[in-house]
Amino acid sequence: MSKKKQRPKLPGRTNPVARAPILSKGGAHQKTRSAERQADKRQLRKLIAKVGADYGPADCSA
Repeated sequence: MSKKKQRPKLPGRTNPVARAPILSKGGAHQKTRSAERQADKRQLRKLIAKVGADYGPADCSA
């Protein structure tokens, strides 16, 4: 019979995800400032395109 070699028991590791500093902030999900800024820009471009569609080049001459 062969004996199995026993490995030395390592100390227990802590969960690195549970200790991540970014996870400690928690709270409600929110869009980032850059996402809000981009959404505002898209909304402004949509509004400008809508207003521009109402007026043709002949209307701008006056």
